Amino acid sequence: MAGAGGGLGVWGNLVLLGLCSWTGTRAAAPNPVRNLRVEAQTTSSISLSWEVPNDPNPQNSTYWVQCTGDGDRTETRTTTDTNVTVDGLEPGSLYTCSVWVEKDGVNSSVETVTTATAPNPVRNLSVEAQTNSSLALTWEVPEGPDPQNSTYWVEYTRDGDRRETRSTTGTSITVDGLEPGSLYVFSVWVGKNGINGSRETGNATTAPNPVRNLTVEAQTTSCISLRWEVPDGPDPQNSTYWVQCTGDGGRTETRTTTDTNVTVDGLEPGSLYMCSVWVEKDGVNSSVETVTTATAPNPVRNLSVEAQTNSSLALTWEVPEGPDPQNSTYWVEYTRDGDRRETRSTTGTSITVDGLEPGSLYVFSVWVGKNGINGSRETGNATTAPNPVRNLHMDTQTNSSIALSWEVPDGPDLQDYTYWVEYTGDGGGTETRNTANANVTAEGLEPGTLYTFSVWAEKNGARGSRQNLSISTAPNAVRSLSKKDGTNSSITLRWTAPQGPGQSSYTYWVSWIREGMTDPRIQNTSGTEIILKELEAGHLYHLTVWAERNEVRGYNSTLTAATAPSEVTDLQNKTQTKNSVTLWWKAPGDPHFQLYIYRVQWASEGHPQRGQYPRANWANQTSRTNETQYKVEALEPGTLYNFTVWAERNDVASSMQSLRASTYPDAVTITSCVSTSGGYGVILTWSCPQGGYETFELEVGGQRGSQDRSSCGKGVSVSGLGPAQSYPATITTIWDGMRVASPSVTCHTESAGVIAGAIVGILLFLILVVLLFFFLKRRNKKNQQKPELRDLVFSFPGDILAEDFADHVRKNEKDSNCGFADEYQQLSLVDHSQSQMVASAPENNGKNRYRNVLPYDWSRVPLKPIHEEPGSDYINASFMPGLWSPQEFIATQGPLPQTVGDFWRLVWEQQSHTLVMLTNCMEAGRVKCEHYWPLDSQPCTHGHLQVTLVGEEVMENWTVRELQLLQMEEQKTLSVRQFHYQAWPDHGVPSSPDILLAFWRMLRQWLDQTTEGGPPIVHCSAGVGRTGTLIALDVLLRQLQSQGLLGPFSFVRKMRESRPLMVQTEAQYVFLHQCILRFLQQSAQAPAKKEVPYESVENLIYENVAAIQAHKLEV
Repeated sequence: MAGAGGGLGVWGNLVLLGLCSWTGTRAAAPNPVRNLRVEAQTTSSISLSWEVPNDPNPQNSTYWVQCTGDGDRTETRTTTDTNVTVDGLEPGSLYTCSVWVEKDGVNSSVETVTTATAPNPVRNLSVEAQTNSSLALTWEVPEGPDPQNSTYWVEYTRDGDRRETRSTTGTSITVDGLEPGSLYVFSVWVGKNGINGSRETGNATTAPNPVRNLTVEAQTTSCISLRWEVPDGPDPQNSTYWVQCTGDGGRTETRTTTDTNVTVDGLEPGSLYMCSVWVEKDGVNSSVETVTTATAPNPVRNLSVEAQTNSSLALTWEVPEGPDPQNSTYWVEYTRDGDRRETRSTTGTSITVDGLEPGSLYVFSVWVGKNGINGSRETGNATTAPNPVRNLHMDTQTNSSIALSWEVPDGPDLQDYTYWVEYTGDGGGTETRNTANANVTAEGLEPGTLYTFSVWAEKNGARGSRQNLSISTAPNAVRSLSKKDGTNSSITLRWTAPQGPGQSSYTYWVSWIREGMTDPRIQNTSGTEIILKELEAGHLYHLTVWAERNEVRGYNSTLTAATAPSEVTDLQNKTQTKNSVTLWWKAPGDPHFQLYIYRVQWASEGHPQRGQYPRANWANQTSRTNETQYKVEALEPGTLYNFTVWAERNDVASSMQSLRASTYPDAVTITSCVSTSGGYGVILTWSCPQGGYETFELEVGGQRGSQDRSSCGKGVSVSGLGPAQSYPATITTIWDGMRVASPSVTCHTESAGVIAGAIVGILLFLILVVLLFFFLKRRNKKNQQKPELRDLVFSFPGDILAEDFADHVRKNEKDSNCGFADEYQQLSLVDHSQSQMVASAPENNGKNRYRNVLPYDWSRVPLKPIHEEPGSDYINASFMPGLWSPQEFIATQGPLPQTVGDFWRLVWEQQSHTLVMLTNCMEAGRVKCEHYWPLDSQPCTHGHLQVTLVGEEVMENWTVRELQLLQMEEQKTLSVRQFHYQAWPDHGVPSSPDILLAFWRMLRQWLDQTTEGGPPIVHCSAGVGRTGTLIALDVLLRQLQSQGLLGPFSFVRKMRESRPLMVQTEAQYVFLHQCILRFLQQSAQAPAKKEVPYESVENLIYENVAAIQAHKLEV
């Protein structure tokens, strides 16, 4: 088989074939085909065509076509036509195709053409990326052998524009230089061995241009608002804009819009976000425009003003709600009343803004800045503290108030301040006041107490700093200031500490100035007693005492007191008689001795009297004179007297000078001289002299003899005389060395018979006289024994009918009240020798106000004793008789400071509802009675008893107080009414009976209504003078009303048997009668208003109207 062209392999085969088949003569080979060409190639076939050879007879030729690929795979075809398609080939493979003509078994030479099959199309053509100016295409290599050495062609066109072609040997290509946002049609095919594969076609759009000018329009705590401009490009319409915001934690929010703005919400507050915006058009996204921004933080929480000073505000707040509050900056903006704004920043949650004006209102805003974004503002206002007040000082102080004032603080606006005042006392209690003024008075304070005051200004709720001041209230005045003692060169004062807080310590100042002087002297002490020394005798001093505590002076308590005059000197008994002693002395050598009065006091030391010697403790009697001599009269003869003389000025006595002297004894009276012994003697009888006597001297006819004191009143025989003679006889009384002879009588001796009869008669008479004397003496002694309690319910001897009372008073008033003086003198003889042992006990001495006024043991009012307290059952008080009962009243002294508790025990134990007080606490500069009831509504406590002043009614001459007594252990109460008569001078009498009678009527009405409880308790100072007068007046007026008669003398005497010195002075005794007489006069003048409910008394009163009126005219 002949071939034309080809490789060795082909010829080898042909030779072999020829060697094997050659059998005969060889025919001529046909001409080769002409113009062999490739008509078409596919991925699996090659179409060839040719022209018939130049032969004369080309028919009946067979054409062989053999295509051999790179891997020696051969495909052979035969045809009688001049074209053939060889299929079953490998795509994209290079083939050598040989065509020859066979005719008559002879092959022409081979015509060869090298060609290739078309490669397979690329696979998975896709757009890998698009930009606004390029498209990135990618594909996979075609299926088939040996994809290498392929060329990939890309053709693209935009909307009819010219086509552009690019090639690559790779499987991807980026076509650039494109228009943004444009649709491109592209084709990709493989070119290999000069053969192109079929095209893979697609279309893609270039990415749009990115948006322009992407900006953040607004941020809130949960959203971000973005805005942009449309991209550059040919056709911006039909674009979709994508917005994606990604936060710190990776959380992403995505939104789409066709507008050029969007608000992305649902974000976390105060968080940093990266927001991306791109354009999508035809499914293609532009490049991303990114902006980093943040949501606004939440506002701060609980913004408050933590502190204010006069130049700063301290603000504090809590971090905002939301994630990660760190890395925040807090901004504070503040302004004052339209001034420029100031801004501060901090990374903490508090800030102090300083440099501010004091007392000014500031508006401030606080917000959070984070990631460059500010949160919403929290706004408030506050005022800086005002400056402190200036010049804080005390204006005035009293014992219960302190007045402060100050100047307004420095600052721009001096108005609208509120000032606060806080003060704390020693006890720790705190009070707060406020005022709009620059002064205040704190009231209701404790006296003598140190208070610390703080004052600050407040404006719009802001307080300035405090200004402090410590001030004490003035102490109260000292209480119970009195003169305790005095000499001619000193005065001892004592007082009670002021009422005030317990356990207070005071310094006491005493100022004194002498009459006629102007410069006072001052001394201080820490005690409640002081002795003022180096004073001048007999001078009046004005004394002022005040307490000082915390360097604050208390209220003054004043007292006028005098030094005692110097004592008189050279006291002498100048002359004496049986009824008088004349004393003489030298005046003191003091500057004002001419102003002195002199007191002379005398008391009998006793004299022999009816077998009793001596009888001591006779009542003292006192008189006064302006001279330096005095005749003491109305003395008893033969009596030893103790005379005391002292000078007195301003009711202050000097020390005393004393002298003992006796009056001359009384002369006896010779009552009989009877002849005896047949005329050789006489029996001489004489009377016992009045007063004292020791012995008697007899002288009869020149004979002298001595007889003892018991011989008087008895017959004394004198012998040695002659009968029928006349003898002068005298009896000399001898007493204390003094002798007084009786008047001489003449004794006649008689004959024996006559004398004997006379003697017998005289002796019988003398026996009868002696018997009568001893009988009367024994009866009198019995009457002087101590009365028993049961004997005190009495009817009065010597009672006076009501109709005779005016005459009785008129008679006794004659000769300067001589009759009353006699009666009162008789009252002074009431026996005072009853036992006073309890009152005189040492433990009770300090409980007696006066040493000469002590209760009798039998009539004293005992208290319930307190365990292991000697004398605790004693108080100077006595039961007193009345009209119907021996214990109708209790008379007592005015309480001392140390006996006030005992006094209230007396009231409680006796369950007395009535107190009658007839003295003032202070009279003539002397303390007469302790102030034993409360001054105000604040109760006083004495042991287990608490006294409360419930009410008080003050009238011109008396005051009535309602008191309540509480026994704190038993929790029981007793109501007590105190009737305080204030118009009765000590040792004196009221100016008029009318006032006392009005007081008595009110008191008696109360007593008649108050039938329960114990006896009324009546007191003055000593509990005898004014007290006795009022009790006597009450009893006697009731006796008058009930019986139509009365016995003032008898009742006063009966009172003195129960308590000494009742109705203490003659003036009080006279005044008692004047009150009774005035009562009768008032009853006579006003018969329509009958004071006496008893018909018999009214009749008696009216029967003697004429006598009463007559006495009134005489007076």
